[in-house]
Amino acid sequence: MLARRFESLTDRFFAADHGLLRLRFAARAVVTVGLAVLVQYLLGFPLPVLLLGAIGGMMCSTTLRTGTPWQRGANILLFAPVMIASLTLSTLLAPHRVFGDIAFVVVMFLAVYVRRFDQLGLSLGMGAFIAYFFATFLKASPQMLPAMYLAICIGATSCAISALLIFRENPQSLLQRATVSVRAQVARLVEELAHVLESGEVPQSDALPPRIARQTARMHETTLQIEDHAQLIGLTPRWQRYLVDCELAADRLARTIVRALCGELSAETRATLVEDLRGLHRFVDRDPRAALEVDTDALLARIARYDIRGDPSLLPSAPDQHTLLVHRAIREFLLSVVQLRRLTVRTGESAAKEREAEQESEETDSAERPGPRLMDSTRSAIQAALGGALAIVGGEFLSEQRWYWAVIAGFVVFGGTTSRGDLFVKGWRRVWGTLAGIIIGTVLGTALHGDQVVNLIVLLVCIFLAFYSMRVSYGMMTFFITVMLGMLYDILGTFSDSVLLLRLAETAIGVLAAGIAASIVLPKRTRTTAVAALHDYFVALSGQLRDAEQLLVYREHTDLIASTREVDRAAGSARTAILPMTHPMSPARLRRGQATRLSTLVEESALAARNLARAADPGALAGLPAGIRALHRLTANTSALAEATGPRRTVAKLTSGPTLAPTVDVRALAAINNEGVAERLSVLHLRRTVNTIDRLDKVLLGMAAPLEQTVTVPSDQDHRADEHPANRC
Repeated sequence: MLARRFESLTDRFFAADHGLLRLRFAARAVVTVGLAVLVQYLLGFPLPVLLLGAIGGMMCSTTLRTGTPWQRGANILLFAPVMIASLTLSTLLAPHRVFGDIAFVVVMFLAVYVRRFDQLGLSLGMGAFIAYFFATFLKASPQMLPAMYLAICIGATSCAISALLIFRENPQSLLQRATVSVRAQVARLVEELAHVLESGEVPQSDALPPRIARQTARMHETTLQIEDHAQLIGLTPRWQRYLVDCELAADRLARTIVRALCGELSAETRATLVEDLRGLHRFVDRDPRAALEVDTDALLARIARYDIRGDPSLLPSAPDQHTLLVHRAIREFLLSVVQLRRLTVRTGESAAKEREAEQESEETDSAERPGPRLMDSTRSAIQAALGGALAIVGGEFLSEQRWYWAVIAGFVVFGGTTSRGDLFVKGWRRVWGTLAGIIIGTVLGTALHGDQVVNLIVLLVCIFLAFYSMRVSYGMMTFFITVMLGMLYDILGTFSDSVLLLRLAETAIGVLAAGIAASIVLPKRTRTTAVAALHDYFVALSGQLRDAEQLLVYREHTDLIASTREVDRAAGSARTAILPMTHPMSPARLRRGQATRLSTLVEESALAARNLARAADPGALAGLPAGIRALHRLTANTSALAEATGPRRTVAKLTSGPTLAPTVDVRALAAINNEGVAERLSVLHLRRTVNTIDRLDKVLLGMAAPLEQTVTVPSDQDHRADEHPANRC
C-alpha cells in the first residue's frame, strides 16, 4: 500500500512538471545564487554588494529560458554590461530625486519596449530594471560602484556556470525527461480513470469530470512542450506523429470510460475494467530506461486477449457495447504506446549522435512570450512608463524611504498580461500573495531573528519555491518572494512588522497605478483581446481544414500535424485571453457564462482537429460527394467565424447540414478507395474521419450562440444523400 501511494505521489510530481523543466529552472536559480554568494563571501564583499551580485545572477538565470549554448552565452555576456549601465545611472542620479525618477520611468519604458526582441530583449530589459531598482533599495553610493561592478560580473559568471555547465541541455537528456513526462501524465490519467470506475459514480453527462479534464489538458500541454523542443531533441516528424497518436488514444480512452459509466455498468464489469487499468498503469511506468529499453511482448499479449469483434445485435447504449468500446480503447492505447516506445529507441540513438547539434528552439512558456504585434509592445511600454510614474508619486506620498516597492509591483504585473482584465486578475493575485507572505514572513522573521545561517537557508528555499511555482501560480510565486524578503530584511537587520505591512500598502498602490495606466493609455479591453485571439484561432483552423481537404480529397501530401499544432497553439492563446472573463471576479455573470462556453468549444474543436489529422488518409473522401460538401461547409463556416471576429466584425451566416456518419457505409467506401479490399485499419481511420467531421461541424455551429452570430439551415432538398453507393447505409 505504501509503495503504491509513493508511486502515485511520484507520478503526480513528474506529471505536474513537464520534462522537469520547472524543477531545473528553479534549481538553476538557486545554484546560481549559491555560487555568487559563496564567491563574494570568500572575497569579503560587504552585505549590500553581495546581495546585488546574488540578485543579478538570479535574474540572469531566470530570464534565460531557451536557445543554444552559444545563444545563451551571448545573452549572459550582454546581461552584465546592461546591469552595470543601469546601476551607474541610478547611483549617480540618486541625489537628484526628480531626474532620478524621470530616468527610472525611461528605464521602465525601454525595459518593456525591448521585449519585442524575444528572450534577449526580455532578459536585458529585466536586467536594466532590476539594477536600477536594487541600486535604490540598497542605497548605492558612487564609492560602492567598483565593488558592485565586480559583484554583477560574478553573478553573471555564476549564471554561466549553472546554465552552460551544470544544467546544460543535450538531446539525450531532453528525450529521456520528455518520455518520463509523457509516461507520468498518462499514468496519472489512468490512475484517475481507475478511481472513477472504482467509485461507481455515474457522471451527469458524457462530458469529462473536472479531474479527468484537467489531467487530459495537462497531457496535451506536455506534448506541445515536447514538440516545441523537437528540433533540439532531434525528433523526427514520424516520432511526433506517434506522440500525438498516443495522446489522442489516451484522451479517447478517458472519454470512452466516462460514456461507459453513463451506461450504468455493473459492479462486476467495473471491477474487471479497474483491474485492466491497474495493469495498464504498470505498463506505462515512468522509469526513464523503459523508453529506450522495453520488452513489448507482455504488452502485445495483453492486447491479444481482448475480444473486440462485438455483437452486431447490441444496441449502442447497451452496457456490453460500452464494455466492448472500452476494450477497444485500451487496445488502441496499448498499441500506440508500443509504437511510440519502439520508435523512441531509434530516435534516442539518433539523438545521442547529434548531441552537439545546435538547433533553435521556441519559447516554452507562452505566458512569458512577447507578443508578435508591434503595437502591443509599444502600448505595453507606454502603459508601464505611466504606471511606473503613478507608482512613484503614490509610493513617495506613502513613504519616502520605501516607495520603490510600489514601482516594482506596478512594473511586474504588466509582464505577460494581454488585457485590462488579465492585469487586474494578476494584480489581485499579487496583493493576496503579498498579504499571505507578510503573515508567514513575520512569523519566520520573528522566530529566526538574528540567525543568519538559517535565514539564508530559508531564503534559498523560498527562491527555489518561488521560481518552481512561477509558471503555475503567480500568487504562490508572490507569496514566496514576500517571505524571502522577510528573511532578507532580517539578514540586513531592518526586519519589522511595519516594514512588511508598508510593502503590502506599496504593492496595492503599484497595482492600482498599473490598473489606471492600463485603463487610460491605449486601453485594450479583455473582450477585444479575446475576440482577436479567437480570430487567430479560426484562421489557423481554417488553414488546417484546407490542408485536410487537400489530403482527403485530392491526395496531396500536406503536413497536417504541423498545421494542427498551429491550431493547438492558437487555441491555447485563445483560452488564455478568455480566462480573465471566466474569473469569479468578473462582474458580468452572463458574459462569464458565454466565455466559459467559448473556452470549452475552442478546446473541443482543437481536439477534433487533432483527431482529424491523426485519422486522415490520402484520398479517403475522394469518392464521397457528401463528405466533400461537408468539408467545404466546415471550411466556409470557419472562414465566416474568422471574418466575424476580425477587425471589421461582420455578422457570420453559418450553414448547417446533414450529419455525415449515418449516410456513409465506411466499409464500402474503404473497399472502393483500396481497389476492392476493405482493410481494417483503413476502415477504422475512415470511420474516425467521418465522425470527427460531424463533431467539428456541431462544435462550430455551437460557436454561434456565444458569439451572437447567425446559423442558416439549408432546405430539405440539400439534405438528400448522394446516390453514390458509399453514401447509403
